[in-house]
Amino acid sequence: MKKTLLPILAAALSCFQAAAQTPPSPAPEFEVASVRMGDPHPAIIPPGASPISPFPTNRFFAHNVNLRLIIAVAFGADERYVEGPEWLDSSNYSIDARVEGDQMLTYDQIKPLVQNLLAQRFGLKVHHESKLSAGFELVIAKGGPKLQPAKGDGKPWGQILPNRIDSWNYSTGALASVLSRPAGQPVVDRTGLTGIYDFTLSYAPANDPNSSLPDFFTALQEQLGLKLQPQKIPVDFLVIDHADKIPTEN
Repeated sequence: MKKTLLPILAAALSCFQAAAQTPPSPAPEFEVASVRMGDPHPAIIPPGASPISPFPTNRFFAHNVNLRLIIAVAFGADERYVEGPEWLDSSNYSIDARVEGDQMLTYDQIKPLVQNLLAQRFGLKVHHESKLSAGFELVIAKGGPKLQPAKGDGKPWGQILPNRIDSWNYSTGALASVLSRPAGQPVVDRTGLTGIYDFTLSYAPANDPNSSLPDFFTALQEQLGLKLQPQKIPVDFLVIDHADKIPTEN
């Protein structure tokens, strides 16, 4: 019996040693990347233009923005829940990075590249922490939901304007995340709805008493049959353990 087992054990040990010696896959990187301190006298951004590159793209850029926002984009976080040193908001940076070849990457594909770039140039180290925070629960209002089932089977897409939210192929969970912007606090889905919907929500812009539209909270109930009720909810915070204020040279 022992003679029979020895070859098997030797083969298993050999495989284990080979696996242990296999180096980890390298972190995804941009082919070329420029990281520099921001311009203290930046040019005015034209209306409709964004300081962050749209997606999909083969070139990621962030023009003269603070590190808190760049980190939030890199990790798909809300910058309001990125905790770190005060200079995160006062020091601006510009990043221009290209992927290898002409491949167009989605936002989810770009994120790990930006995360690795921040680790290389800023020595960034972070961890996630769940904390209870003041927020809202998204629930069904009296009278029931007034939701339109999604007309297509395409990818989720949405936009937030000063007086309107448009979204297609969204779950109520995805909508809750979007609503946190105009609500001013995090929102968690408690509707129990499992469908995919197209949403359009029109409301008065903040600080505009002359608008003929209802305020955001009223519009949510009247137009979608949903409401926000205040509640302490768990929020995922991205906590910065370390970040260098001056990035390494290009």
